[in-house]
Amino acid sequence: MTNPLPDEAQADATEVDQFPVRLKQAVGDNSIRGFARDCGFSDTVLRQYLNGQSEPTRPALLAIARTAKVSVEWLATGQPVAGAKDSSKASAEDYIYKDPLAFETGWLRAEFPSASENLLLTQVVDESMEPTLQQGDLALVDTNDRDLETVSHGIYLLKLDNRLLIKRLQYIADDTLRVLSDHPAYEAFSIQPSETSSSLSLMGKVVWFGRNLS
Repeated sequence: MTNPLPDEAQADATEVDQFPVRLKQAVGDNSIRGFARDCGFSDTVLRQYLNGQSEPTRPALLAIARTAKVSVEWLATGQPVAGAKDSSKASAEDYIYKDPLAFETGWLRAEFPSASENLLLTQVVDESMEPTLQQGDLALVDTNDRDLETVSHGIYLLKLDNRLLIKRLQYIADDTLRVLSDHPAYEAFSIQPSETSSSLSLMGKVVWFGRNLS
């Protein structure tokens, strides 16, 4: 016979099981397609979360919380953000976890004062940005910088036709952005945000990268 869970554990499990309910509250009156696009994934993925068929990864959870303007802790557990911290919790919260790394909170806040709570960790999956970024590099993305109308130049994470790309963007003129790869074997191309709004989504600006030296 299986031993019943302690009351506290049962309560925690119940809160986690209620994630689809909290997610529906977070989506609110927004369309599923539009909300998913703002989060940076497909509406099919969002529907799976809403139906309880799958659970979001940490980056997806962060994107949902940012888009809905709710706390990650409430979204994940149903618990409000704690106001008081005991010493053991304080030591754990000195670090922000960006799977698979942990960054010291103080360093993140010093380096990225306006973006420390809205950073997304991603991995470079091809060689198109070499030598600047190499395949396998880890990149921190400032998800606050997502407005196509204000892009001038820089390296960005973008979603184009359901593909995630890390590319250098350069504003030319007449509502045109040049999409560039630092590797000479990859051709540059141009896009007009006003004409590709349904297939183009800016995820944020790359502000840091890390590399394995072995």
